[in-house]
Amino acid sequence: MPDEREVLPFQMKFLPEFVLQKAIKELNETPDRKIEGRDILKKLLSTHKLTCDINFDDDYLTLFLRHSKYNANKAFIQIQNYIRLREKYKTLFESVPDEYFFTIPSTMFGTILPYRSPDGCTMVLCELGKWDPDELSIDNFKRLALQLFIQTLRDPMTQINGFKIIHDFKGTSMKHLKHCTPQNLYFQYHAAIDCIPGRYKEIHFVNESILLKTLWSIVRNFISKKMRSRVFFHSNPEDLLNYFPPSILPVQYGGELTDYYQEDLVRKLNKEYGNAPVGGEPNYF
Repeated sequence: MPDEREVLPFQMKFLPEFVLQKAIKELNETPDRKIEGRDILKKLLSTHKLTCDINFDDDYLTLFLRHSKYNANKAFIQIQNYIRLREKYKTLFESVPDEYFFTIPSTMFGTILPYRSPDGCTMVLCELGKWDPDELSIDNFKRLALQLFIQTLRDPMTQINGFKIIHDFKGTSMKHLKHCTPQNLYFQYHAAIDCIPGRYKEIHFVNESILLKTLWSIVRNFISKKMRSRVFFHSNPEDLLNYFPPSILPVQYGGELTDYYQEDLVRKLNKEYGNAPVGGEPNYF
């Protein structure tokens, strides 16, 4: 059943006490360990040819340390993976033109929901059927998907609590299936797991289709047992109410939200995404 704790908005300017305690208990974070971890990580980065000339923001280093639960060596490896990803796919780290948000409906396939789950997680909704591959290229689809996670990780609440993701496959078809190449699927997996320092707490799939069946038959073979345990399939979209309170869900899932696409936020994330330096940016607060 959903947690009865007070629901918080996505956009916040402080860390509640329960989140501060979570950072201590789940991520091994203390003021001393934060300083020590950054110092160790800076030394590792300064001695490697891939990263020695990059000026890393302190908040950005803390993001990777939180993800690794303050294992500096693991954080170092993840940063290297991320830098290599940016170097190999430079054009995917550019913003899409802002006018696309007014002229191309397919840009609305993904959003951050206005409210967090009761345990503080950032809620991401991907309605894949809203993406028309003939209208929005696969590369622009990837750009918009990447920025939802990468830019949102400037938020300390998201760094500590993680993401809960709803993938809605309603309206998907063979048009989408042709883009499910091994290369595209591996890119999405590698970027999400090996490179982006996000904590993926739950992934929910609703409105099963041939696309979802195909995706899962491939992806399940190379995700960890731990990650598989966090994946949930729902034959009835309203089954999401067993996991989330109606106040944070759109009406099509039995929730109360009629206006849930945060256009201003998505446009802001997109603008920042293309300007983000390789060494990261300060947190939002």
